[in-house]
Amino acid sequence: MLILFGLALFVSAFLLFWVQLMMAKMILPLLGGSPSVWNTCLFFFQATLLLGYGYAYLASQGLKAKQQIWLHGLILLLPLPLLPIALEHWLPPAGANPISWLLGLLVIEVGLPFFVVATSAPLLQQWFAQTDHPDSADPYFLYAASNAGSLLGLLSYPFVIEPNLTLQQQSWGWAIAYALLAGLILTCGLCLWRNLTLGRRVVQPSLPLAPSSMDEPPTRLQQSGWVLLSFLPSSLLLGTTTYLTTDIAAIPLLWAVPLALYLLTFILAFGRRPLIQPQQLVDVLPLIITPLVILLLLKVTQPTVIVLPLHLLGLLLIAYVLHGYLAASRPCSQYLTRFYLLISLGGVLGGLLNAIAAPLLFSTVLEYPLVLILSLLLLPSLPTQSKSRLRTTFPLAVGLLLGALLIGWRAGGQDWLGTGLGLGLLGAIAYGFSFKPGRWGVGCLLILLLGQFSITSLGGVLTTERSFFGVYQVLQDNLGKYNTLLHGTTVHGRQSFDPARQQEPLTYFTRGGPIGQVFTARQFQQVAVLGLGVGTLASYAQPGQTWDFYEIDPLVVKLAQDQRYFTFLAQAAVPPNLVLGDARLRLAQSVHPYDLIVMDAFSSDAIPVHLITQEAMQLYVSKLTARGLIVVNITNRYLNLEPVLAGLAQHLGLFAIKRQDRSISEPEIAAGKSASQWVVIAQHQQDLAFLTQDQRWQIITAIPNTPVWTDHFSNLVQVLRRN
Repeated sequence: MLILFGLALFVSAFLLFWVQLMMAKMILPLLGGSPSVWNTCLFFFQATLLLGYGYAYLASQGLKAKQQIWLHGLILLLPLPLLPIALEHWLPPAGANPISWLLGLLVIEVGLPFFVVATSAPLLQQWFAQTDHPDSADPYFLYAASNAGSLLGLLSYPFVIEPNLTLQQQSWGWAIAYALLAGLILTCGLCLWRNLTLGRRVVQPSLPLAPSSMDEPPTRLQQSGWVLLSFLPSSLLLGTTTYLTTDIAAIPLLWAVPLALYLLTFILAFGRRPLIQPQQLVDVLPLIITPLVILLLLKVTQPTVIVLPLHLLGLLLIAYVLHGYLAASRPCSQYLTRFYLLISLGGVLGGLLNAIAAPLLFSTVLEYPLVLILSLLLLPSLPTQSKSRLRTTFPLAVGLLLGALLIGWRAGGQDWLGTGLGLGLLGAIAYGFSFKPGRWGVGCLLILLLGQFSITSLGGVLTTERSFFGVYQVLQDNLGKYNTLLHGTTVHGRQSFDPARQQEPLTYFTRGGPIGQVFTARQFQQVAVLGLGVGTLASYAQPGQTWDFYEIDPLVVKLAQDQRYFTFLAQAAVPPNLVLGDARLRLAQSVHPYDLIVMDAFSSDAIPVHLITQEAMQLYVSKLTARGLIVVNITNRYLNLEPVLAGLAQHLGLFAIKRQDRSISEPEIAAGKSASQWVVIAQHQQDLAFLTQDQRWQIITAIPNTPVWTDHFSNLVQVLRRN
């Protein structure tokens, strides 16, 4: 019986996380690969999980066990007509925040199947608690089995499922696995029915990790503690995920890393014998949280091999401690479904803060350090094995934070809505955990300082703005006389405000670089550019030409058109046409052919995958004139996309060459040039002769037996840089 219930919980959790990553992969092409897509998806799945747990709670409170079995058997049948999952005829709104559109898509396409699977964890554990199994008195250890299934679902997706199955095959596989899960759950129900029919009962002893008083109904204070202890790790998960995916491709592999660690903490915390007691780590957390907050506020991202593991370690330790206290405070099985319902509520609140509220309230990713500080303030309220050590580490952490925040103090408030939200959250913590006035005062001071903090203001930040697609900053370098647009920490364009050089293309677009050589050696009448940046390429425009820029983010258009920062568009030889929306979807609507299509769309440092698939390349070719060219900027720190384009060119009968412009001298760097790598693709080999005469251009060849990327298949693991 234990194996049956454990297997059902394992399969249900596996399906929950498989479908999350599968849906994200389906949706990303429609929204340009933004990290916010994953955060919004995760918020939706958390909210649907809350509904599933709510159903389990209401069923356990209002129905007898046999009635629950009948009802749930019927509910298991409801998703079958909706399977397999497929997205058809969904087009995102152009020029509007797509959150409501995305949530609507998820509700219609996957809402019901996910809801039904989400009911499994609390319902099956509550059923198991009513059997005659010797372990039925404390069914919470099954939660570890459930999270083990979630962890396997995450790890298997990027390494097994995604590289070997198309999206259609994944969807059919998920549908078959759902049918298997339905069978397992019904079998569990039959086992419970048999126990009830035979009249078997067991006396439930006190839980080993909880005091005997937990057999009593949980108080409001205990229930608010469950919400808080699940809210903070949930928010930290999304904050860490946003940090990781700002400068790396928004792909399931990278999203899975923090989420896998998050799930691992549940497995360890709810296991029968935790390897390390959470109380042993409380004293250490201030020394982990403090440097994380300081690094975030100082925007320290290098060296990556140290900074990224530090953030992951912070998430792992903080989530384990908080989840450990959550597990230790669990009630008897009579209140199991309420316990899980409140845990889910905390998770939803974390998703609500990070995915929905934060982009509207904050101009930077302020929610991440804010929740780190709230976690720090919570620590003195948790029981620890050594109060003396905590009395040392906690004041030390607060002092270091105060010093760092005071360095970045500047007059004139910003993010006051976010500061108010932070104070409100701190107030909830103070009420729930009986903070002393002194501790409350320190917390208020930290949050107020954090709301004002901007160490980068000392370095010439002209503006910081945030949209669904990320955080943008315009920096001014008075020494070099440059304005630079950053998306995360990736340069998306730079312009000199020296009048003599104002229309000179810089960074990846210099006249001596690969793209400059293309424009210098050949004339083009109709030009399309996928991705606007600051409009640098408009400096190559000539009278009589037609230039169309396709850009998905309205905020990028706003910044590029703001002549206080950049003037490439305003001073171009011909007024460019700005087309708002996903580049591929809007290009498909174009009615005139192009002599040149420049693919320069990036989500931070990564090209959205859907712009370099077979279907995308076929679209580009269909929009070209007879001698038209496709030029792709594949400059990237983490992904080597050359083999992908080589495979596409070979498969479609096209010809492709590359030029790597990596050796940049110190004078060139001082003049604003950046290393870059470009690929030019033509329908006829002779159309590339004007470039191949230069030995710096080389023919690229496909790797044998490498699958071609399509809208239904891509393998990012294969192209991750190893150096």
